[in-house]
Amino acid sequence: MSSKAIVLLAVLVVATQTLCCGAILGSPKPPYTVDPSDETLDRLQEEMETIEADNEDQLTFTITEEEMTALVVQMLEEMEDPPPVSQPQVLFRNDRVELYATIHVSDSTEVQGMVALTLGVQDGHIVATIEEIDVGPLPVPESFIEAATDNLNQAIDDWVLDNMGDYVITDVKIGDKKAVIYGQVSER
Repeated sequence: MSSKAIVLLAVLVVATQTLCCGAILGSPKPPYTVDPSDETLDRLQEEMETIEADNEDQLTFTITEEEMTALVVQMLEEMEDPPPVSQPQVLFRNDRVELYATIHVSDSTEVQGMVALTLGVQDGHIVATIEEIDVGPLPVPESFIEAATDNLNQAIDDWVLDNMGDYVITDVKIGDKKAVIYGQVSER
């Protein structure tokens, strides 16, 4: 075999591996796995149903990585037209939320993806800011990041309204493997 043929074959192998699994360019993988269970989701739903303020009308609600991952899995299952993702993992680390998932680009192509965001509060609403989107070898346009941020903030607002509608959110803290939401009773 000539050296040109060997070089061409090597380039094809590298390109195929990169496009098919993203392994060479380092597709993001979670540093550890979170295994949500039905019991985890049941516990979260019970906690959400019993949210109450303390004697000073203050609220503190803690959600773990397992609970948040279970909630994301449930939300994906309930979507009429879900995005082409599977195996979501939500991690609370480095003062941010990191969402890892397998993205199904086509029937035969999957890549690992990660979205990292910070959470803050503005005018009583939780506001997400996407800091990073990593899908290995695939570029992510800025317009996609902006649209994703808008959609995410709307989904957060809807969830808070459905589950914590009587409260105004005052702060959100991302800690080691958990997030804590602080609020106070709304003065309607």
